Amino acid sequence: MPQSCRDAISKVWRNGGTPIGTNAGLLMDRYLELSVKDDKDKKALERLHQAIGEAMGYSLETYRLAYAKSCEAIDISMPREDGIFKTEGRMVIGLGGENVLETGLSLQHTFGTPLIPGSALKGLAAHYCDQVWGASDSRFKLGEKYHETIFGTTEDSGHIIFHDAWIVPENLVDSLKPDVMTPHHGGYYSKKDGAAPTDFDDPNPITFLSIVGSFRVIVSCDVSNEDGVKWAKFAFTLLTNALSEWGIGGKTNAGYGRLVPVNSNETNDQPSVKIADSKIAPLSPDVREQQKQVPSAAKRLKYKKGDIVEVTKAADPNEKRGEAYFMADDGIGGRVVLGTLPSIQIGEKARLEINGVMEKEGLYNFAAVGAKREPVRQTRGKRGRR
Repeated sequence: MPQSCRDAISKVWRNGGTPIGTNAGLLMDRYLELSVKDDKDKKALERLHQAIGEAMGYSLETYRLAYAKSCEAIDISMPREDGIFKTEGRMVIGLGGENVLETGLSLQHTFGTPLIPGSALKGLAAHYCDQVWGASDSRFKLGEKYHETIFGTTEDSGHIIFHDAWIVPENLVDSLKPDVMTPHHGGYYSKKDGAAPTDFDDPNPITFLSIVGSFRVIVSCDVSNEDGVKWAKFAFTLLTNALSEWGIGGKTNAGYGRLVPVNSNETNDQPSVKIADSKIAPLSPDVREQQKQVPSAAKRLKYKKGDIVEVTKAADPNEKRGEAYFMADDGIGGRVVLGTLPSIQIGEKARLEINGVMEKEGLYNFAAVGAKREPVRQTRGKRGRR
């Protein structure tokens, strides 16, 4: 930034204590007094973060009108599902985006308020559909019929629209919170000196802003008939599961980004129009249980010890263990603990007995039908795994 701009910004800060402005995005991009590298004590960054938080209060009344208009702007003739989702802890969107600061944050461009871009919601739902639901039904895998119906391909767009999720006005004022992360091995991560990380490396606290509050999440379908209504509900359930189980944005491995619905509904219906008609593909009856939006896995446990059920071999959700994993038709999985493992491939079905029910974890223990108390027998894989 030219020095003349720095001087002008410094005058604004000195005269008013904090910069005069209601758009937090503009403050973040243009109102830092000193370069992050020049500000040794990080005081300028702290004052900027404070000003950005205060801007939310200044823009509240204008934002209320904009929020109402954004809800009205959605085509009411299109089938849609919407709900209010609340953050469990903190959320940070755009943390690694290009920014004049050390960390980024995605804000609504016009009003400078928190939002979740529709593209981020679609990307999360698409990946979850492929990795989780696709593990038990190949039609949900990337490039397969159901996945393409919802998310489209490079040649044709999908039938579901994922709208930007705006924060509800009641949560706007206190929506931005100061946060910190402390990398200890900066040289190792940046590969500047080629040295290995040690316990003697200096910590480097980095402050950033994270988001709390409730957001209105909306998905709609471009097919205006009963099947469009059912598919909108189906996609909304898929997105609900992805937001609550995986989270969205940065630092999800540290627990950031989880959102849960304030109110929930259940979806059972099955669309009937064929994909060959360039409309909506039918849902398979054996995956209806996956469509239900329920508070926890424990409440979906359908079977009890001793029941014999049909299961589908699926990818191990804990890849480090490398064990055979099976999914019952109620969407709950588990591993074989007694008897001989079925010699089948991922996606193929077999019959197993429920050996135990772990309600707290939301898992089953399976056994080969009629197996006695003996260790589970596994075959050795290509790399010596069992």
